[in-house]
Amino acid sequence: MGKVKSAICLTLITLIIAVLCVACTVSFSVPGTVKEYHSVVSIISKNASYGNGFLAVYYPDGVISAEEYESTVEDYGSDQAGREKYQAKYSAYNDAIYLEKESVLTDDEQSVKDEFKQSFASAVKALKERFEALGADGVRLEICDDYTVRVIMPSSDDRASSALSYFGYTGAFRVAYGTTSDVVIEENAGDYVKSVSSRTAQDTSYVVIEFTKAGRELIKQTTAAAAESSSTLYFMVGENTLINLSVSTQIDQDALYISGSYTGATAATTSVVLNQALNGTQTDLALTLGTARSYENGFGENTMTFIYIGFGALIVVMALFFLIRYHALGVAHIYAYLAYLISMTLCLAFIPIPTFGAGALAAFALTSALLCYGNAAAFEAVKKEYAFGKTMTSSVKTGYKKCFWQIFDLHIVIALAAFLTFAVALTQLRTFAFLLGIGTLFSGVCVLGVTRFLWAITMSFTRADKRGGFCNFKRTEADDDE
Repeated sequence: MGKVKSAICLTLITLIIAVLCVACTVSFSVPGTVKEYHSVVSIISKNASYGNGFLAVYYPDGVISAEEYESTVEDYGSDQAGREKYQAKYSAYNDAIYLEKESVLTDDEQSVKDEFKQSFASAVKALKERFEALGADGVRLEICDDYTVRVIMPSSDDRASSALSYFGYTGAFRVAYGTTSDVVIEENAGDYVKSVSSRTAQDTSYVVIEFTKAGRELIKQTTAAAAESSSTLYFMVGENTLINLSVSTQIDQDALYISGSYTGATAATTSVVLNQALNGTQTDLALTLGTARSYENGFGENTMTFIYIGFGALIVVMALFFLIRYHALGVAHIYAYLAYLISMTLCLAFIPIPTFGAGALAAFALTSALLCYGNAAAFEAVKKEYAFGKTMTSSVKTGYKKCFWQIFDLHIVIALAAFLTFAVALTQLRTFAFLLGIGTLFSGVCVLGVTRFLWAITMSFTRADKRGGFCNFKRTEADDDE
């Protein structure tokens, strides 16, 4: 490529990278309007450790908070008998909760019943399964005070509100028709309903209920008179109704697509609760959701600022290393790395799967190291060829040819392992696996394509007999003319 074409190409690449860097990192007010432009980095979803979130506590039936206990005692006012009767029902535990003596404690009131412990363990397992099935990244479930469950969920996840409300519903999957008491499916519900899922198409979200052959026939018979007298079909978890579907014609189909006023978030959480009640861990221990509170990230107000500063410092160190070791050739590596970094940032912002957290940081770090290793390996391979007297053009071709499969195989193996892990991973590991796979692909493209292209462009400005100095390459014997 000639110098003029190389200059034009390099200028365009520089402008594109500069514009994208600004778009990714700088927020500003739009002149002449009240609108603001929000940088790509600012709209990245952050999990509850690095961004703000909601904190809520689930209390199993028979367990109440100290605040609720004290508030109820105060409400009795001058009713001394009523207050003492209420106080006699509970026993303080860990100064944070109160346990109902009759349902939770043994007869001697000295320990918790084994039956309650088992029920609580099942309820916790069911709760975990629901968040895992939702695929909510950045969620943390912690058992507190032995018998409550604290959940921290990122506020950036639009499913947070509905998930926290619905996921405490416990009991069997039930279908009723007419009234909630007229149950038509409860025992062996899996014989009638295959699964419950959610789907969004053309801006409309659905809860999809798939029936077995027996289930289709049962619903058909149940709704046979719907054309004459409209009624309601209820889909429930325990005593909680999640869907009440008005029925005015007989239902005879393999799957129901129920829309109503669902958003993607509420359809997803509704389907998860119903499907897990149908196919997941069964529990009858009721969970009461305490007041959800706003939660600020656990590492301090300026967490993200410090992370960006630290990451920026590492990028500067990396750039200096390549510039010192490979002189002007280091510019090609820096441009390639910026292309990788912009691509990864856009993925975090606009692909709904990942959120920014420890997994994302680890994936960024590993794939950044992989890109640096790949470029360094290619540069060293070319350097060896040049040292034995070949021209720079020949050295580049031979060097890349010799290291191509080593770099290619490494990237493919890591990418495949990452995507396979993503396919089976749950919650927080999904972000790490997804970004590791995507970042590895970006790294491979940058090492084997972008860097080599930029090398050809930048080297065209240097005379043939000076290209060794351009790359800081030396021959083991006297230089020959190229």
